[in-house]
Amino acid sequence: MSIIAINKKGEGFATMDAGSYPARIYQMIHLGTIAGFQGQLQNKVRIGFEMPTEMKVFDEKKGEQPRVISQDYTLSFNEKANLRKVIEACDPDALKLDKDGFLEEFDVEKLIGKDCLITVAQKEGKEGRIFAFIDSVTRLPKGMSCPKAINPIQVLSYDKWNQELFDKLPDFLKNKIRTSVEYERMLNPMTDDKSPF
Repeated sequence: MSIIAINKKGEGFATMDAGSYPARIYQMIHLGTIAGFQGQLQNKVRIGFEMPTEMKVFDEKKGEQPRVISQDYTLSFNEKANLRKVIEACDPDALKLDKDGFLEEFDVEKLIGKDCLITVAQKEGKEGRIFAFIDSVTRLPKGMSCPKAINPIQVLSYDKWNQELFDKLPDFLKNKIRTSVEYERMLNPMTDDKSPF
């Protein structure tokens, strides 16, 4: 099983300038079922985008690297879902209906390596700190291209757990994952499936 979005009838870099950028998906982190809007449990994925046209030296040893920005999405692709906009921007034919006129699920890992145009905006957070976030994701305009991928692909899912990748994630992400239903069940397989934890 892969990272599946179902169809039911941000934090970024404070220094990232607002604007539109060609981007490529290089990271897919399945956060799992965690507390979301108003404390409701929601199955979430964190999608990382690299911007190969925006290079910067973050580490002298590594030289120039592309800026990256990530955002969490609920694993749903119904008409109002933000993830649907990402899917349609990266692969316009991905959500073609089945013979019955309904598509039940979509493997979001298929978006890895796909390009799109992201619009970055800024907002003020706590203590007056400015944060960048992804305001929208659309198709690349005709005639525009995104340079080849630079960062290695990173995929973390519960059925293909990669402890080495997990250990390299920032603490806030690891802590978020540790609160998920799936992480608890991975550690304690005998957990009652009827329980949310």
